[in-house]
Amino acid sequence: MEFKKKRWLYLAAAMVLALCSGIGYTWSVFQKPLMDNFDWALKTISLTFTIQVMVSTLFPIVIGGLQKKIGTKNYIRLGIAIYTLGLVATMFTPSIGYLYIVFGVIVGIGISILYPCLIAYSTSLFPDKTGMASGMLACAYGAGAILWAPTATFIMGKYGILNVFGFFGVLFAVVMIPVSFVIKNIPEGYTVVTSNASKASGSQYEAKDYTWREMIRTPRYYLLVLTLTLGATAGLMIMAHLSGILQESQHMTAEKAALLLGLTSIFNASGRFLFGFISDKMGRYNVMILLFGILCGSMVLLTKASGLLFVAGILAIGSCYGGFTSMFSPICADNFGMKNLSVNYAFLYIAYGFGGFVGPQLAARVKTASGGYEAAFMIVAAMCIAGIGLSVYMKNQVERNSKKNVERIA
Repeated sequence: MEFKKKRWLYLAAAMVLALCSGIGYTWSVFQKPLMDNFDWALKTISLTFTIQVMVSTLFPIVIGGLQKKIGTKNYIRLGIAIYTLGLVATMFTPSIGYLYIVFGVIVGIGISILYPCLIAYSTSLFPDKTGMASGMLACAYGAGAILWAPTATFIMGKYGILNVFGFFGVLFAVVMIPVSFVIKNIPEGYTVVTSNASKASGSQYEAKDYTWREMIRTPRYYLLVLTLTLGATAGLMIMAHLSGILQESQHMTAEKAALLLGLTSIFNASGRFLFGFISDKMGRYNVMILLFGILCGSMVLLTKASGLLFVAGILAIGSCYGGFTSMFSPICADNFGMKNLSVNYAFLYIAYGFGGFVGPQLAARVKTASGGYEAAFMIVAAMCIAGIGLSVYMKNQVERNSKKNVERIA
């Protein structure tokens, strides 16, 4: 009971840690200055972000079991150490290979420990409000760029591109280490009366706790990975290239592009909370269908629009991308149970890594081949149509399974 009373405090601490972990969303602000400083090509430099996303999503599968052995709070402290040291080391970048290893791999490993652990932890704190808790944590993570993009632009203008990484490494260490002591491990057997939250969401497949081995043997797991990959691709493509897209296709200055990146991050963060909260009421799959529809329309809009309409399309994509990131943890809990969520989530989170590979690389290759991003926008729009179909199929599966369970009980 005492733990339940303090769970809002623990959620707040987790949100602060997530806020500091969201440096990856500021990547497009770093990308062009690094290209200019080292004379690197777009395809070469954009691979850094892809490596970081892939590492941060695939590495939890390897290391996720360590969390249960050493406890959540010690696991988080390990992530903080790797993350901040990686940022400081990036300050001394002499070559692209070094950048791949330090910012791509080492910082990526730090994020791979922090974000999946924090979002599973937050969801476990609120088994009665999984969408809300996941949305709030994901909101804090996505909000990082609201602070870090303009801060990075200011620091780079004063002290150069490489010094900004050292600044962030020290800043995050000073904030995250004390906050990590607020986090408490979730007690064995901790439960909360759910008030039929899962039933309200219309997304619970069955009342069973799967191990990760059982989970990956189900067709549902692979359908969810594919669907969430399609949802993450659009947002990750835009977030990785947004500053360059705005400067090149909309002729904005670097400072204006950084401000719009910050505004997009506000929409990204608000979308995480809003759609996570709504999914507890409307159902995960209904929300995903809505998100795919908005993303598809926005991608088509970007191929034709300019000025305020173009900005509106970017902001809509940022909000919907935020909504998708808030779906990962609750939809994992709905389909595979709460008991093993901290481990199971890591296996579902690989969809984010796949999206991080496809989206940024697709945009970079299309830009290099054609000189613009329009073809990449249309390809992603087609992916969103496929996502709608998959979401409808899985929603129908849940409804059929629920009907069978009711008939069995009757």
